[in-house]
Amino acid sequence: MAIKVLLKYTEDVHSSPSFNFFALLLLLCSFFMFIKFTKSSKYKLPPSPPKLPIIGNLHQLGSLPHRSFGALSDKYGPLLLVHMGQPPVLVVLSHEIVREIIRTHDTIFANRHKTGAADVLFYGGNELVSPHMMSTGGKLQLFHLNRKREVKIMVAKIRQSCDGGHVPVNLGEMLHSILIIILCEFAFVWRRRTYGKQFGRLSQSISKLLLAFSFREFFPFIGWMDKFTGFDARLGETWKEVVAFLDQVIKEHEDSITSRSEKSEVKDCVDVLLNLRNKGMAGIDLSLDVIKGIILDLLTGGNDTTVATMEWGQISNHNVLSRLNNA
Repeated sequence: MAIKVLLKYTEDVHSSPSFNFFALLLLLCSFFMFIKFTKSSKYKLPPSPPKLPIIGNLHQLGSLPHRSFGALSDKYGPLLLVHMGQPPVLVVLSHEIVREIIRTHDTIFANRHKTGAADVLFYGGNELVSPHMMSTGGKLQLFHLNRKREVKIMVAKIRQSCDGGHVPVNLGEMLHSILIIILCEFAFVWRRRTYGKQFGRLSQSISKLLLAFSFREFFPFIGWMDKFTGFDARLGETWKEVVAFLDQVIKEHEDSITSRSEKSEVKDCVDVLLNLRNKGMAGIDLSLDVIKGIILDLLTGGNDTTVATMEWGQISNHNVLSRLNNA
């Protein structure tokens, strides 16, 4: 199928004046990339399937990459090295090895690759804060009743959908919505629902960008192609929305912090960060951009994996599945 698409594209563009130049440029790039990647490495690397020049192992991945990686793992072992275009990628398909990487040797693997989209959206990855300042057990316990209330609301919505007949329920969307509200409650106590609705829509755009294909990530030498695919435009628009949202959050907190302090309201994450910035921290430049990066990281970090874990928990509940099949 891919060959047919390429042939059709070739027929459409071969008459273009710039086609010959582009073909020559691509040929030269292919040659130099082939020379570069065929040189012996001085490192002892994990097993790796044979790769092609430029595209690496991309041709070995199907529409379901996790299954493709599983098939490669059956042949090369639970730890293998693949090349997603130019970047080398370490694929781990073993619980024991994953535990070694993310727990035992976490500091060694802490400098994992950061994508261009993440670098733009998360303020260059400059968010830095000590977690004990904001997320102590006491602070989290303050909101446990609200979390229980949100779960009850979600269960009521699911029950209402089921009472209406065989209406499909998108559990992933519901879990994502409730997770955003709970996170916003910790970050923005007094405007959690307003901010939750705003950021709920924005977080979907962020997730799509982080998962979208980018020439700059796989083939840096033709990264300029992202301009023609519309990726750069989508990234720019989402970045503007992120900045506008965070500017609004910080401004409203700064404008109301005095009145809320007089009412003895619980301080949220933004209040704590702004207070630390105003007091000054020795050796740490807690600028507004750093605060924005922390807020964004708090609201987005682990969202998709948390929802996926909760969905998997429901799927793995054999009693519930049996009742559904017999319904």
